[in-house]
Amino acid sequence: MPLPHGVVKEPVRILVIGGGHAGTYTALRLERLLRAAGAPRAEVRLVTPEPYLTYRPLLAAAAAGTLSPRHVLVPLRRVLRTTRLLLGEAVSLDLATRTAYVRTPAGPEAAPVPYDALVLTPGTTPAPPPPHALALHSLADALALRSHVLAQLDLASSTRDPAVREAALCFVFFGGGCAGVDALTALRAMAERVLSQYPGLHRDDLRWVLAEPGERLLPEAPANAGTYASRALRRGGAEIRLGAAPRTYRPGLLVLDDGDSLATRTLVHTPSAVRTPGAPPHPLLTTPALPLTPDGRLRCTRDLAVSGTPHTWAAGDSAAVPDPGTPGATCAPHAGHAHGQAHVLADNLLATLRGEPTRPYDAKNEGLYVALGPHDGLARLHGRTLTGRPGALLLRAHHLSRLPTARRKGRVLTEWAFAALFPREPVALGTPGTEPGEPP
Repeated sequence: MPLPHGVVKEPVRILVIGGGHAGTYTALRLERLLRAAGAPRAEVRLVTPEPYLTYRPLLAAAAAGTLSPRHVLVPLRRVLRTTRLLLGEAVSLDLATRTAYVRTPAGPEAAPVPYDALVLTPGTTPAPPPPHALALHSLADALALRSHVLAQLDLASSTRDPAVREAALCFVFFGGGCAGVDALTALRAMAERVLSQYPGLHRDDLRWVLAEPGERLLPEAPANAGTYASRALRRGGAEIRLGAAPRTYRPGLLVLDDGDSLATRTLVHTPSAVRTPGAPPHPLLTTPALPLTPDGRLRCTRDLAVSGTPHTWAAGDSAAVPDPGTPGATCAPHAGHAHGQAHVLADNLLATLRGEPTRPYDAKNEGLYVALGPHDGLARLHGRTLTGRPGALLLRAHHLSRLPTARRKGRVLTEWAFAALFPREPVALGTPGTEPGEPP
């Protein structure tokens, strides 16, 4: 049965709010579908604060210097040919009149943007890192993290104070989800790769700690995936602290909530994407009449429609989409689901305009991919898990398939191939707020 979204006059005004993975790939899919013969005439608008997509699964690789920073940023105007970009922020919604209010750089007043169909993909608001801690949400964060780790190696090799050296060589990551595991793995490999340039420093001098407040790593994945990741990280020399979170931190000393303390000058804040009840929702989602779950996400049906809200759809981290494989559960917020949901959402939105039935999103079709070392990875797809070198190869193939445009895929593939023969040398590249650059 098609959703009762009603009949609208052409051209249909489709408004997508949020230029992350879910929003960008929804717009891409809509463009392709609307070019087909017999498709309804429609105008797609995308509201986003930045004119580019940050491909976050590759941020850790950019931080470690194994991938050029430019490959992490995808210019939206280049990949979206017919979608109209509205640079700004949606600050409020009027669901009754089907109007979004968008604040642009032109001024402080929010301008009304009418729509016939609304796609909500604003993502979630990341928890701010503790004072003095580093984050990994943007390319600027990645470059700052790289510079910081290299600076600690410089400090440790230059000082004669054992306490300073100990703190400089201890690297603590808070958050045992995909982002935290990827970041620790990538930065550890980078540090070990350059150790030969630091006389007096050895692999055993470095201490890598991953703290996770939950009971296991990778809470967004099945338990066996978290178990494998823990074993792989420990084999590489990392310490896993489960049920632990930072209580206080200042450069030089981290105190965990279990009472333990660590001498460290590095705390990287990479909290798991899995949200907890009581977490604040994205500000836009506090609009009255939008149904929210206890963890602050939009309550959706399996076909990506927002429950009880006509003309409104959602996908990505801000959408609580039922997972039929686990009764009562919803799809974990990660890039794999965002991409898959975007395709199904676009298909279903146009199906309703034609009066055709929709199809449910099948969570089993989307996988989860985590790097655990230069030649070790974990890839879970269609209910099967590959580890080791096969997992690492599938992980890279997955990222290539997700990058838009054949030109970008070719550049990344070429860079990976050359890096296998001639490893890149990590170089400190700027600080937050500076333009990303390339080493000479």
